[in-house]
Order: sequence, then C-alpha cells, then structure tokens
Amino acid sequence: MRVGACTEACRAAVGRAEALGVYAVVRVQDKIERAVGVVNGRTDLKSVEEVSGVGVQVFTASGLAGFASSDTVTPGSLVDLVESAARLARESGAYGPEPAKGIERVRPLVAQAHREAPMGIHAIGHAREEELVADICRMTMEIDSRLAVRTFYRIVDEEWRIVRSDGTDVMFSMPRAAVMNMITARGDSHTATVNASLSGEDASVIASPEGRLRLEKRTVKAARTALALLGAPRARAGSYRIVIDYALAKGLAHEAFGHAAESDCMETSILGREGRFRVGERVAADIVTIVDGPLEGDYAYQPISANGIPRETVEIVKSGVLVRALADVFSAQQAGVPVTGAGRAESFRHVPVPRMSNIRITVDDPLPIDLAFEDVAPQDVRDCLARAGLLLESAPVLYLSGYKGGQVNPAKGDFVFNCSAIYELTPTDIRLCQPAIFSGKVLSALGSIIAGIGHPILDAMGTCGKSGQRVPSSGGGNMFLVIDGNEEITIGGV
Repeated sequence: MRVGACTEACRAAVGRAEALGVYAVVRVQDKIERAVGVVNGRTDLKSVEEVSGVGVQVFTASGLAGFASSDTVTPGSLVDLVESAARLARESGAYGPEPAKGIERVRPLVAQAHREAPMGIHAIGHAREEELVADICRMTMEIDSRLAVRTFYRIVDEEWRIVRSDGTDVMFSMPRAAVMNMITARGDSHTATVNASLSGEDASVIASPEGRLRLEKRTVKAARTALALLGAPRARAGSYRIVIDYALAKGLAHEAFGHAAESDCMETSILGREGRFRVGERVAADIVTIVDGPLEGDYAYQPISANGIPRETVEIVKSGVLVRALADVFSAQQAGVPVTGAGRAESFRHVPVPRMSNIRITVDDPLPIDLAFEDVAPQDVRDCLARAGLLLESAPVLYLSGYKGGQVNPAKGDFVFNCSAIYELTPTDIRLCQPAIFSGKVLSALGSIIAGIGHPILDAMGTCGKSGQRVPSSGGGNMFLVIDGNEEITIGGV
C-alpha cells in the first residue's frame, strides 16, 4: 500500500510525542480521484486529483487536545506537527475545554485491511472512462428528444494509515465509484427531473456488462417517469398508507435516525435522555431492525475507524428496541455506551467524529417479490399489496419512488423528505402524481411500519455532512417498506 512508505515519519512523530509527554494519533491519507461529467453528450468535466497528507492529534495526561496537519509527510514535518499540536493542546487549557478522555483505554492494534477492487482505478484509463460516460449520456438522450441529461462518474482509490502512541499501526483502503444520470424532461410549460444512479467499489458500475445493464434499466425507468410527470396531477395532501422504496428507506434511516444514534449528540438527540443513550427503549415496530456497519464492495466501505479501532457492525435497533449507539472513543463513556469504532474523517485535515457507514432498515418476514428492483413496476407493487391484503378499498395507497434529499431536526425528530414521483394505488387504478413532500416524526414513521417487500438492497449512496465534513454514505433496506397511515406522517400536495 502507498501509505506503507511513511513508516519512518510515523515513528519520528510517536518518538517526539513520547519525549514531550503527550499521546499522539497520526493519520496519513493518500487519495487518487478521477471524475468525468458529460452534459447532453459533451464532456464538461474531466479531472484527476491526488491528495496526500497527515494530521496529528495529541492529548495531554489531563485530556487537553491539539491538532495540526500538513501535506508534507516526512520525519521532520511530523516532528514539527507533534510540537505544534502539543503547544496548542496546552494553550487550550486557558479556555476550559472538556477533557478528551478514552483513547488511553483502547487496545493496541496492528493490522492491514487492503481491499483490492477487481476493476480498480488502474483497470481502465481516463479516456476510456470518458467514452463510457458519454455513451451512457447519449443513450439516455436517445430515449426521447425532450430529455436533457447530465451524467457524472467518479472513482476513488483512498488509503489511510493510523499510528498511535500505544503501538497501534493500521492501514486500510476504501475504494469506491459511482455514476449518476440526472435526467430532465421538458414540456411546453413544465419540467420534471429524476435521477438514476449506481454505486460500488470500482469501475464495474460503468464498465462491466452487469453494471451497465443495471444502470441502463434504472435510466430507462427514470426517463420514462420524468416524461410521464410532465402531464401528471398533484396528489391531495393528507395522511395515507404509503410505500417507500429502499432509497427513501435509506434516507429515513440515515437522516432521521442514524445521526440521532451517534454518541456525540446525545444532549440534543431524540434518542438521548440527560446526555445518555436510551438503551432498552422501544422506538419502532417490533418487526423493525436498523443496522449500520461496513460492507465489502460497498461505496461507503471503511473497515477501521480514523482512530485506528475496528469498525463494528452495530444493531442500533433490534425488534423495535434501542440496543447500541454509533460511538467513537471520545464520546462513548459520556453517552453510556460501548465504543464501536464509528469515528470517520473527511481528510487528514479533519478530526474524526462518529458517523454512519452503510445504514439499513429491514423488516422481519418481508413479502416476496420475484423481480429485480430495476424490473419492478407500480403494477407489481400494487399486486404485492393486494395479495397481502394491504391494498385499501376506502383510500389510495401512495407509493413514493426515489429519494431527492431532505432535512431533519434531530432534537425533535421531525423530518421533511423529497421524492421523485408518487403513484396512487387502488384496486382498480394506478395514477402517477407529481412528487410531494414526505414529512412527519421519525418515531411515528418507524412505529407505523407494517411490512417489507422483497430482499434488502443496500446501494443507495450519498454524501453525509456533519461538523463541516463530508464523507461517503450508503445504505438501504428491503426493496420497499409499507408504512401505515398516521396523523403525524403526511404527504404534501394541493
């Protein structure tokens, strides 16, 4: 691994920290990233970025902390960083900071977790990537002359090395790639925009036959939805029994619940009480389980935390009951939870904070559906509901398709999400409607889940923002979740 070349520099940092009487955590990052963007068949972005550097965080015996970083990784530069961070730590005592305790209790670890992606960043060249992305864009445009298309592709080869004063020395890689088609249909007086994306660990998302087929199916489905939306009516506002797809389920789990389960926010979280995680309390229907943890081959894969602690797979909710939090070494004790290695950092310039990786929400005994997600039509969703006796005679069931972001108040548990399209499902009809706001209270939504449909799909990807940092995220759930009508969950409209 490339970060294996900085051994002498890391040893110099640890040696200088020992001489100064402080504890050091050294974080070396080496990242190569390529991107291609094509708009309506023409390349408008083609970039290559290489980032490398080191951040050093030190702690005094009393828990005062200091941090310094540099894009120069040499023995001399790391000695200078340790000295700067130690000076900042001691000077910070004048401001009365909370002591940063816990790192001294963590067991040392020496390990290497190098993920060798089959079609990694060196498998195909930048020119070939541009050809493939342009071909995807043109293929989408050929579906209908009313479509405008932007296709964006990114592949990343990222390595980290974490060295601590206790002898810890770990190296790990985080390969990832994603492609997104942003499709806009234009009518005489209306426009409609939908997305089709695919994520994974390497160039197979655009270069393998399997990846290309999945992306094409998702693209055609999204494009036809955008075109149909040009003449679609609006759904009437109100509370309904609803069906959400796995991308919306990921949004619900991540934004409305996952952040609330991070151990550094218990003072303001709906899952905390007096700063402590509410372990053992019921927060969802008894068929619901919420899990976060790294998955090999996933877009947000990270096997070891940015503090050099193995990243655990955590059952946050099991059978509807709170079990464990996502905890880093510095906030776990205060939150009353065990450390789970949840610390992540955007780059060597950042201090880690507890973050999700791949979060998924699943339901016991889901209803079967014998189709790939890309092949499921609204008719199939309606038929599945009808077979299970979940289709209503008195009111439509609303099927919400696609996740387009949203906002959450973690202290109150209020969420507001946006979808791409809504289908009204009745025993005799299916009507496409304009997208509308999906909003409510997260615990009401989790408590109202009555069924899942299909096997879990976990590749809904995004970027998670917190503490001024952005890191890759992903997740999902059963192909679809069914949420019963609840006055605290509403769909916007006319």
